[in-house]
Order: sequence, then C-alpha cells, then structure tokens
Amino acid sequence: MMKNPTGRVALTALLILPLLTGCTAVDTSSLLNTDTTSNADAPVPIEGDTDGNGELSEFEKQVLERNAPRDITLHDGTAVVVTPGQPLPQQVIDQIVADAAPGAAKAQTDDEFAPMAGIRSIREVASTYADQIGRTVVIVYWGSGAWSTISSVDASGGTELAGTSDQDAMVAAATDWAETHDAYVVVVD
Repeated sequence: MMKNPTGRVALTALLILPLLTGCTAVDTSSLLNTDTTSNADAPVPIEGDTDGNGELSEFEKQVLERNAPRDITLHDGTAVVVTPGQPLPQQVIDQIVADAAPGAAKAQTDDEFAPMAGIRSIREVASTYADQIGRTVVIVYWGSGAWSTISSVDASGGTELAGTSDQDAMVAAATDWAETHDAYVVVVD
C-alpha cells in the first residue's frame, strides 16, 4: 500500500486519464467474448503434416509426392490418372503389355543374342512406367522356356523369383512379392 499521498494521486490520475480522454486501456470487445478459443485462431491442419507441427518437413513432402495421383499419357494422347496404392487402370496395363510384348517375343527366340535384348527391353519398359507411376513395376513374361519376372527395382530384375513352367504359380509369387514391396504386377501373355 502506498503511504505517499502524491503517489496515490498519480496512480489515480493514471487510471482515470484514459476514461476522461475517451480512450480505454482495454479492448472491450474482448471482454464481451467469453469463449477463449475461436475457429479463426485454430490452426488449419496441413495435409501430410504427420507430426502436427504446422509445417511440412522434406520427408513429409516426399511422402506426399510419392502418394499423389499421377497422369499417365497413353500413346493415343489420352491421359489416365493413376493413384498409387490403387489398382492400375486397365488402359495403363494394356499399354505396358503392348510395350513389353516385343521384348517378350525376343526373349522366346532361339537366337543367341535376342533373348538378352528382349530382357533388356522388358526391363526398360518396367523402369519407364515405374518412373511415371512412382511405384515398382513387375512384368511377368514367358521367355527361355519358363515364366519369369523382371522389375524396375534394379538391373538384376529385383524380385529374385525363380522361373517356372506354371504361369499361375509365377503370377501368384509375383503378386505376393509386389504386395510386400508396394509394386504393380503386369502379365505379358
């Protein structure tokens, strides 16, 4: 408590001065609002912000990009949307098959060098579509007397599945591999 009368007068003047001049020291609109949180002040959730810090890290941006729908332009000029994690549209599958078929045909010949050229061609098709789709592409094809696979994973083909004479068994094995590797399987008959 102040014992000095001059100090009381000065304090009173400071408190009353804003009232006399028509100014208020406190915004009265905030006194009327009893709700301390408003929707305008609440942060808007950011898509892909998995840690909830209000901004996207480089990793979160990469995840968003990887999972974003992509337009694949077909040879006839039409665009087809591919959504990662969803089945490939039939038009895209048909185009991959059409592009890989010449390589698969070469892989079936008895010519000394054609099968290797065919395998390289199939791998190139798988890699090209994997780049466009954003996921690994595994192509099941008949070549060198067995059903085999080639994927876009690496130069070795990636799946390491042994060839078999049973197409259904190879497709099933490739599908199992693809499910655990976030990949798509395309069969060239």
